[in-house]
This record gives sequence, structure tokens and C-alpha cells, in this order.
Amino acid sequence: MTDQGEVVMEPVRTQLRMDLWPQWLHEALDATIAARVAYADLLAEVAGQGEAGDRLAELLDRELRACMRAISSSAFAVDAFYASVQARSPAHPDRAKWRAPGRRRTPRQAQVSEALRYHLKLRQPGASEIRARIKQLFKFRGWAVHADATFRDAIHREDLDLGVGWHHAAFRTENAVATLGSTFQMLDVLVVRLERGCQELREYAPFARERLDDLLDLYDAEPGLPPLRRARDEMRDTDEGGGKGGAA
Repeated sequence: MTDQGEVVMEPVRTQLRMDLWPQWLHEALDATIAARVAYADLLAEVAGQGEAGDRLAELLDRELRACMRAISSSAFAVDAFYASVQARSPAHPDRAKWRAPGRRRTPRQAQVSEALRYHLKLRQPGASEIRARIKQLFKFRGWAVHADATFRDAIHREDLDLGVGWHHAAFRTENAVATLGSTFQMLDVLVVRLERGCQELREYAPFARERLDDLLDLYDAEPGLPPLRRARDEMRDTDEGGGKGGAA
């Protein structure tokens, strides 16, 4: 209140929060669809001419770009999900040690898998399976982000009956489709396990479930993608003794 008796109000501040993992997962799905279209054109070109040419090189690069987007976006989706969990959770007891000056920095993929294990109370053998999937995912992301431009021997792609560079072998449609499915299944499990987290994570769980289910519906509607078994079905079978184990 001023000396003249006027009431002074502080300006209203609007704060917004956005979780980016659904956006990256959607991008991974779109990129995988684009990769499958490029691959179909690539197969048609190979069948039509049988020898390398400018058109073939263009289609190989088109598949490469789409697959790099798909696989990198899958890794970004998992990293962003970790950020969503971390923002709603108490600090991990080892977080300061991971970033302590003067010691070797803990790899990002190890921080992500350990934080998810800790905050979501993941159990064995599922925790180890998720750690292995994250490690594989981040390895491919590293190949895309820190690309090696050194000379290497050509790699024979049996599907095309062609010798190609290692980038065209690693970032191929088969790997993009497998990575997308693995990422969807992993996030499906992790969203279920939000219910084991702190109160804010438990409150967030229904919203995360809704976003993921919308994307799973888009995945299921895309013809040609391998069907995914939902995490709740897997966990029910394991609880009833009908599954193979591996639940987190």
C-alpha cells in the first residue's frame, strides 16, 4: 500500500511446463514411417536397375536421413522422459557425484538408466533389460551426433545386395523399426511404473498414460509396423505366472 492509501498488486506471473518426450516419440514414429516409404522406393530402384546410380545414391541418403531422425528421436524421447521424472522427484543421492569436478563424468546413458531405476523402483530382471536398451539407444544416437568420417571397408547389405558405407548399414529401416518398437515398449513400462514414484510422479501418471496411449494408437494404426504387446498385459501375465519374466 502506498502513502496515499492505494493498494499495489504484484503482476501476475504465468508459468508453463511442457514434457517433450511425447513430441520426440511422435517425431520418431513419423520418421520411421518416412524411412519405410524411402526403403520401398529403394527396393524398387534396386529391382529395376540392379546397378548403382545417382537415383540409387539419392534414395540411400533419403533412407539414411529418415532413419537417423527416427533413432535419434527415440533416444531424445527417453532422455526427455528422464527429465520429466527428474523434475518431479527428489534429487538422486548420487547426482552431485555424477557431475563432480575433477572426476570422470558419468555417461549420460548411465545417469538416465540409474535415475529411472531409482525413482521408479525398477526391479530385476527388468531394470537390467531397460539399462541395456538405453545403452544401445544412446550408442546409435552417438553414431549420429558424433559421426565418424574416417575411411572404412564397405559393408554388404543383403537386402539390397549392395556394398554400402557403415552409416547406410547402421541407419537402415530395419533398425529404425526395431528401435521405435523397443522405445515404445520401454516407455510403456516406465509410464506404468510412475505409480511407484513419489507423490508428484503418481499424480502425473494418468496424464503420461493418456499421452502415450494416443501415440500407441497411432503406432497401431500404421500398417506394416510390428504389433506391440502392452506393458499391463505383460505384467499381468508375469504376476499370474504365464509370462517369461523380465517385468520391471
